[in-house]
Amino acid sequence: MGDESAQYKKNPPGRPRKILKKLKILLQAIVVTLCLLYALRGVEIGVLLEALSGYSAGSVSVTLLLFALCLWIQAVRLSVLFEPSLGPFGAFKAVIVGLGLNNVLPAKGGEAAKVIYIGKFLGRPVSEATGAVFFERFFDINCLYLLSALILGDIISPMLLRRMGAFFLACWAIFAIFRFRPDLFDRIWRALPWLRGVKFLDDLQRRLLRDLAAPRLAAAGALTAGVWVTYCLYSVYTFMYVGSLSLTPVNAATVFLISAAGQLIPSSPGSLGVFEASVVWGFGLFGIDREPALGMAFLLRAIQL
Repeated sequence: MGDESAQYKKNPPGRPRKILKKLKILLQAIVVTLCLLYALRGVEIGVLLEALSGYSAGSVSVTLLLFALCLWIQAVRLSVLFEPSLGPFGAFKAVIVGLGLNNVLPAKGGEAAKVIYIGKFLGRPVSEATGAVFFERFFDINCLYLLSALILGDIISPMLLRRMGAFFLACWAIFAIFRFRPDLFDRIWRALPWLRGVKFLDDLQRRLLRDLAAPRLAAAGALTAGVWVTYCLYSVYTFMYVGSLSLTPVNAATVFLISAAGQLIPSSPGSLGVFEASVVWGFGLFGIDREPALGMAFLLRAIQL
């Protein structure tokens, strides 16, 4: 008994979790540092400041309007993922909360904040909010894949595109099967002993597979296309007309896809470093110097903030 007590004091239950948390923070710091070093490598401050000072107020205003339109479409999408509808104005507040806190919390923590905001201030069940946010991210990943296949079809390996397409088709097929036969999902759910009796997860799977009407899912899918098309136009306009960079629309859209992929990866707060490095690397593929490329990254981050 004394030995067990001594071992408990030496290795309390929470210690492994604390160690993992510290290692996670250290890893994030290393990733941010390496990405920033890559983005800033060889940059001449004078040339960077010249690039930043060359943006006209009129063209930046158009960029702001396009970004605001993108946020509004996201709000409408979030609203229709609730039944009854959340309302676009309430959903817009939730979108702003999520986006704002994603800039200060690591690993896309703003998504959890969005769920909490919807539950606390908009009066909807947390499981319902979690299901809506899940569908937002799932639709986003699907749309990013489709845009990548459309714009980068000649660059990406056909085998990789086929495998990614098969993966998404399999996900949708599994989802469709469980939608039409939720009893199958229930059997699998109940067979997992560590999930039995967890009411929150039970409410969530019921929300995902039964309660959300198919027309709302279809509307959310269509609105997701609107979100990403607007987001792409916003980025392409910023690169070609605000930054006056020598790019074709396809080149600019390619850089947008690279930067969007960088932002979707859960990493540092606001994808700090990862976003800048992805933008600089993407522009480098088309011979754009680091200074104007980094200036674009700083401008997009400033607009988002």
